[in-house]
Amino acid sequence: MPEPLEVRPLLAVDAPAYRTHQVVPRVFSPAQCRRIIELADGLAVDSGDLVGADGATDVEQFRRSRLSWLPFDERSAWVYEKLAEVAERTNQMWRFDLTGFTEDLQVTRYDEPGAFYTWHQDGLDGEVAGRKLSMVVQLTDPTTYEGAELELLEVVEDYGDEQAAAWRTATRRQGAVVAFPAFEYHRVTPLVRGERRSLVCWVGGPPFR
Repeated sequence: MPEPLEVRPLLAVDAPAYRTHQVVPRVFSPAQCRRIIELADGLAVDSGDLVGADGATDVEQFRRSRLSWLPFDERSAWVYEKLAEVAERTNQMWRFDLTGFTEDLQVTRYDEPGAFYTWHQDGLDGEVAGRKLSMVVQLTDPTTYEGAELELLEVVEDYGDEQAAAWRTATRRQGAVVAFPAFEYHRVTPLVRGERRSLVCWVGGPPFR
C-alpha cells in the first residue's frame, strides 16, 4: 500500500492577505507634478502600439490617449528614485522578485472628450511578461477635469457606492500613487472635460512561474 502524500500549505502561515492594490498618498507635491509635466512637454508624443486578442492593431479600439516616454537622465533621476522607494515599500506585501524598471516612465495625456483606455492587463505574458508591478501617479489637479477615472476590476465589481467614492477621492488626489500587480485588470473611463495627465511605470523581474 503506497504511503499517503504529505499535505503542505500553499502559503506560509505569516503571508499577508492578498490585496489587488495599494494607494500611497502625497508621494509627489503639486509643484513636483507640474515639474514632471514640464519634462514630458519637451518630449516626442505618440499614441502607443497595441494589438488586440483578435490580432487587430487599430489602437483606438482599445485606447485613445497620447504618450510621452521619460528616460532616466540627470533631469528625471529624482522621479525614478521616488518611485523606486514606493515600489520597495508596496512590494513588502506582494513579495515579488523585482529587479528594476522595465521601460522608461510613461506620461499619459487624456486631453480630448472620449479619451479612454479599455480593460487591460499591463503584463503576464508575451513581450511584457517581465512586468510585475504597475504604478500610476496622478499628476493633474482633480478639480480641472471630469471623467478619465482609473478603475480596477475589483472596484467596479465589488465596491459599494461609498467605498467606490472613497477610492475615486484617494486616487484622484494630485501626487498619489496607485500600485498594483501588473496582471490586475484595470481601465481609464472616457474623459468628459478638461485634461488628465498620469505617470505610469512598471517594475519587473523574472517572469512569474
